[in-house]
Amino acid sequence: MLATAFNRTWAQLLHPKFRSVFLIGIISALIVLAGLIYGLYEFWPKEYQTDTSWFEWIDDAISWLSNAGFVLVATIASYVLFPPIATTVMSLMADQIADAVEEEYYPHRKATRQVPISEAIVSGLKLTLIIIVFNILAIIPYTILFFATAGVGTLLLFLTLNGFLLGREYYEMVGMRHMTRKPLHIFRRQNSGKIFITGFAIAGMFTIPFLNLLAPIVGAALMTHIFQFLADEKKLNLNKEAF
Repeated sequence: MLATAFNRTWAQLLHPKFRSVFLIGIISALIVLAGLIYGLYEFWPKEYQTDTSWFEWIDDAISWLSNAGFVLVATIASYVLFPPIATTVMSLMADQIADAVEEEYYPHRKATRQVPISEAIVSGLKLTLIIIVFNILAIIPYTILFFATAGVGTLLLFLTLNGFLLGREYYEMVGMRHMTRKPLHIFRRQNSGKIFITGFAIAGMFTIPFLNLLAPIVGAALMTHIFQFLADEKKLNLNKEAF
């Protein structure tokens, strides 16, 4: 099931809707980062621009260290913040990815429920907030496991925790296009294991540089396939079940 979902997702990766969501996410992240770096530059200490000592070489050293510090902080901030910002924007547009997948592979079972834009935005923001909060809470266990297991335990905990969170939230983002909350939650409980495995695979993509930029798109597409497979397995008429 998961292998088929992956194959279909990769085959569709150059779909126009996939490309547009990816480009919008990347451009939005670049704009936000440019604003953050500009703000950082404006508030960065600039005392080095005036003479601070009797020795010119000391002033030059202070100036160099300050510039180097700014470049280092800006580089680290860009590396750390770029993926989550792009992910947030792409998550807000997951509905377009699900539409493209269903148009291509499940035209007879396309979503009939119109999800309000406010609900889609709340769902996307909730995904990002939940991931941030739970991973902050897990910093201490991450650290302990890093030293106790040479990093292996940290990776497994990260994949397990985020696999659960991503599986649950991506499932809801895809499923709410077909069902309202109550039947959606019942269906999730019935298939919690397969949803977790899918989330685990998505979390794995977030650990790989560059691939993590595609993870929100691939995750939404994967979960759309899994949702459709499970609905077919349970003989659900999605057009009828959207109540």
